[in-house]
Amino acid sequence: MERTRSAIVTAARDLADTGAEITMPAVAAEAGVSEATAYRYFPDLLSLLRAAVMTEDLVAVLRSATRSDDPVERIGQAAEILGRAVLRRQGAVRVVVASTIAKPATSKDRPVRRFALIEHALAPWTDRCGSTQRGDVEQLVRGLALVISAESLFALIDLCGLTPDDAIASLATTARQMTAAAIAANPAGPATD
Repeated sequence: MERTRSAIVTAARDLADTGAEITMPAVAAEAGVSEATAYRYFPDLLSLLRAAVMTEDLVAVLRSATRSDDPVERIGQAAEILGRAVLRRQGAVRVVVASTIAKPATSKDRPVRRFALIEHALAPWTDRCGSTQRGDVEQLVRGLALVISAESLFALIDLCGLTPDDAIASLATTARQMTAAAIAANPAGPATD
């Protein structure tokens, strides 16, 4: 049983890495199992993709990529890391985004990796913020979650016609600008709690 499950997960990951369209029939064929068998292990494509391709620890990637404590620089790096991760497996990510738009009830099952990444990038600043600044910090995190996202990346590529590299650069620039403005409005000294 574990070998079959592993073969299905590997097939989904391999298809995602090629950029091919991902469907349960395509994954089953790649894994050498029937579609019914694939559905026995994973009730839907979203659960399969969560197990196969939405497992990369982006916070660990940011940790290894940055030595800076500057939250503006770190948030730009976070936008680039998420953008590159999305592009690497964009066929799978598009399926996940589409499924949660088509079936909003499934959004609770969607991996929300951007929040941990944003919070880690901002940590040197937010750790110094007092309780009176928490609302501003939370608003910045929510705003950045709209920018540092697969949806924003796809909008820049699909609707604005940007190249993938230009789209990532645009996300990073916007994230840096938002962070710099928030820090200028709320300079964090030593925590006042």
